[in-house]
Amino acid sequence: MSPSDEVERFITTGEHDPRFSAWEGSVVERRKVGAATLRDVLRRIVGYRAAHGPGRRVPVDVPAQVAARVAPMVRGLVPTHADALLALLPTRVHVVTPTTFGALIEGVPPRTAWDLANLVLDDIGAPPLADDTPELDGLSHAGHAWLLPRAFTEARPFSDVVVHEVAHLLHGIARREIAWEPAGALILAVPPRRRETFAYACEVWSCVTRDASSPTQRRAQLLAFRATSTPADARVDRRRLDALLDAADGPGAWGAIAGWATG
Repeated sequence: MSPSDEVERFITTGEHDPRFSAWEGSVVERRKVGAATLRDVLRRIVGYRAAHGPGRRVPVDVPAQVAARVAPMVRGLVPTHADALLALLPTRVHVVTPTTFGALIEGVPPRTAWDLANLVLDDIGAPPLADDTPELDGLSHAGHAWLLPRAFTEARPFSDVVVHEVAHLLHGIARREIAWEPAGALILAVPPRRRETFAYACEVWSCVTRDASSPTQRRAQLLAFRATSTPADARVDRRRLDALLDAADGPGAWGAIAGWATG
């Protein structure tokens, strides 16, 4: 397979040879040149298609907005280290637009860059790179999260993409980054099979408590949520999600969510 064949396969599927055997040189050299080539092709595609689409701007004061939105969740899930996390987490959230895309994919794995390209293309109404591309509102990988500008302005019942993606960061960042022992452990050790259910529980509960100030209002909000089909995500255990939310009320709610997720 030639480099051009490998590029074509990557663009249309998101898959690539991790050894980059189509390129010449040592394994290290091939990986460096091959990954750079794939990212550069993505930059050119996004740049070309974005030239024919609507412009997108990064919201003002993103770190402050992120901190404000996720503060109740962080203080509820990790009360002993909440201040340190609220200083760190906003620096790990990036807003991806056609303008910021090129710089943001520098150094990220090719597959993550491919997913981000599709995220941007969908946002501007351009065709995706593949017909079976999953629909995403945001993306998190290796302790970083990427969001579209609309995450900060869109108003949908029981939906807050900022909270959802930051919830994923809590099982993607090591404790050493906030000087918390044991240094090798993650902030929250959430098993892979529970991660989407955990993130949706954090997202929905954040929305419920933000909009409801009394137990009666919260129960009404939860009943309204149970009547929806959201989230339509095969990775989510909807029965468990509903049970978690039904049991989550009062000051111990976040602790109950964290206890199930890490138990």
